[in-house]
Amino acid sequence: MSEMEHHLEHAEHAQHAAHDPFDRRVTMTIAIIAAMLACVTLLSHRAHNETLQLQIEASSITTKAADKWNQFQAKKNRRYQYEASIEMVRVLAKDPSQKYQDEIGDWKRKVETYKKDADDLQEEARELDRNAEEHKELSEHIHHIGDRYDLGELGVEIGLVLCSIAVLTKRAGFWYSGMGAAGLGAVLAAIGVYGQYLHFH
Repeated sequence: MSEMEHHLEHAEHAQHAAHDPFDRRVTMTIAIIAAMLACVTLLSHRAHNETLQLQIEASSITTKAADKWNQFQAKKNRRYQYEASIEMVRVLAKDPSQKYQDEIGDWKRKVETYKKDADDLQEEARELDRNAEEHKELSEHIHHIGDRYDLGELGVEIGLVLCSIAVLTKRAGFWYSGMGAAGLGAVLAAIGVYGQYLHFH
């Protein structure tokens, strides 16, 4: 057989393969699975990015809460100092009602001011603590969703490989297995979408 005839034979086989209904169906399946893989990969990356973002926000809020607690403690300490001064004057001064009247009045006003400030700071700190905890819980939830997307991505990738093997071997079993694996991956991804965008928010 001449080289020209050899090339013509390969061309005929290639043309026959292109018109083979099995190859066309499997190739179309591969294209659909590849599109599914792109979508699941995107969802996975977004979930992992959101997890990191929520963790960073939780850390930032925790820092703000710590600052508020420090301010709260400082206000409480100042309040206790003035309360102690008032009590000390009452105990030690011979006539506290006359000589230290102005100072005691001023100290009492400061005690009330520091008490109100401390109460406000305590409420702000508690609210920040609650907010940080919510961010941590949401971050944990999205992290688990990301794991689900990763499993879905793996299923779709396996489906893609099995369908590619089906084209090479011309065996329908690989094609069916590939569609099954990709379908399972798509179901896992759909559960992730429900958990992330429909159920939790």
